[in-house]
Amino acid sequence: MQGNGSQRMIAHSGKNIENQQQEVTWMQNIKPLLIKIAGHFILLYLVLGLIYGMSFFGVLFTALLLGVISYFLADLGLLPRTADWFVLISDFGLAFSVIWGMTRFFAHNNLPGLPVSLGAAVVISVFEYFYHQYLADYVLQKGVPRRSKASSLRYGTETADEIRPETGKKQQ
Repeated sequence: MQGNGSQRMIAHSGKNIENQQQEVTWMQNIKPLLIKIAGHFILLYLVLGLIYGMSFFGVLFTALLLGVISYFLADLGLLPRTADWFVLISDFGLAFSVIWGMTRFFAHNNLPGLPVSLGAAVVISVFEYFYHQYLADYVLQKGVPRRSKASSLRYGTETADEIRPETGKKQQ
């Protein structure tokens, strides 16, 4: 009986460790996601709210939608596997399309879609550049190689004298 109880205790503690590890990884994603949404909200409120007069809830909804989509697709999906410049271009395109869609969705804004979306997407892309550095330093797994940090490959070239046939002489 004593062995059976200790085996249950070991199995139970193993489940607790797995649950704690899942909770830690879940909590590791909450802080960066909240930082991203807060950064997007502040910058979008400055651009869309104060300059162009978009409503508070429109800016909030746009920041939430853009932050969640961008975090899971670009930051967790692309950033660990591709180069930083590619992820920045992807973030720019995503920000442009989401902001343009949301300015069209809120029809009472009467905002010019293209200049508003381009300006806000540029501002968001500058934020994303610094945010990606934060993710690489503090959030993404250590020891996992990233393609953006290419090792210094030194390719050498081989040089030799050219061998040219004599073309002016006729063969006899």
